[in-house]
Amino acid sequence: MQDLNLQALLPDKFDKRGILEEEHYNVWGTNILKGRDGKYHAIYSRWPKSRGHMAWVTHSEIAHSVSDHLAGPYRFQNLVLPPRGKPYWDGDCTHNPHVVEHEGKYYLYHMGNHGSGFWDDTPETRMPGFEEDQWWVNRNNQRVGLAVAEDLNGPWERSDAPLIDIQPGRLITSTPTATRRPDGKFLLVYKYVEDNGEPRGGRVIHVTALGDSPTGPFTDTGVPFITHPTALFAIDDHVEVVVDGKYYCIAKDCYQSWGDYPAGTTVLFESDATGMDWKPAKHFMVLEAGELYWTDGSTTLCERTADMPKVYTEDGVPKALIIAVLPKDSEISFAVILPLQANA
Repeated sequence: MQDLNLQALLPDKFDKRGILEEEHYNVWGTNILKGRDGKYHAIYSRWPKSRGHMAWVTHSEIAHSVSDHLAGPYRFQNLVLPPRGKPYWDGDCTHNPHVVEHEGKYYLYHMGNHGSGFWDDTPETRMPGFEEDQWWVNRNNQRVGLAVAEDLNGPWERSDAPLIDIQPGRLITSTPTATRRPDGKFLLVYKYVEDNGEPRGGRVIHVTALGDSPTGPFTDTGVPFITHPTALFAIDDHVEVVVDGKYYCIAKDCYQSWGDYPAGTTVLFESDATGMDWKPAKHFMVLEAGELYWTDGSTTLCERTADMPKVYTEDGVPKALIIAVLPKDSEISFAVILPLQANA
């Protein structure tokens, strides 16, 4: 069994034909699965460009596009989890989808939240941000949810209650990923923010939970996910994949906690088949933050180089890495599908 080396599998320069974008929407956090119809289905977050990047927490919704080819182009198909109103825990925002196929069904883990109604009466050009008290209302109502469908084209059955709610000491729950372990159990990883009485909260902590089925119930294991001896925010924007019986986690090093490279660099961790004992992988570097180089000779300076990574696999073999990009001095984001080289 060879150790996974994603950096070696990535091309030196990226093809712009792999960009997934929408005319009027920011695009983020993109899953790609091959459907029973033989087409490639992208399920991702989107929100209006006019609202700016930080509206991911106030105006995001989960959408669905389709292509005949893995790298695109993708055509918008429909909304998967649109806003459904204040009575619901996810009534205003759905974000950070993570889709798992199991025994003929699809399980869409996601973040959802609701606000106070403040944003409903603001112009479409009003950009939410940290300085807005109401931004934090949406942020602090984040919870982990689950929707289920028998086909990637839908319909999706949404839950009327969060899959993972808060508990004493936890301000939010968010950013879920789920994988089926080799032993058949389902490993759920999510994060929470410590409740210290302030709107921002305290440390960001990632935890693990186990369930016997993709719908749970999930019980916290008490085992932290990936920790660092000095960092308050060890990783973010993670995704796990099992390759040849070994767990790998692709994640963002937000604050240069793990090495001397630019903040936001994408790195790789590994674990045994339990997904409980993580360490930096042999081939730790995946994609250095700062700049993307394209096959047409152009470059893109990035504020966010490779956020919310996802992996497209076939028969357990990684075939593409999908990343979210926010260019420098821009409010407009997009996804890029990066096919992996088979013989690297």
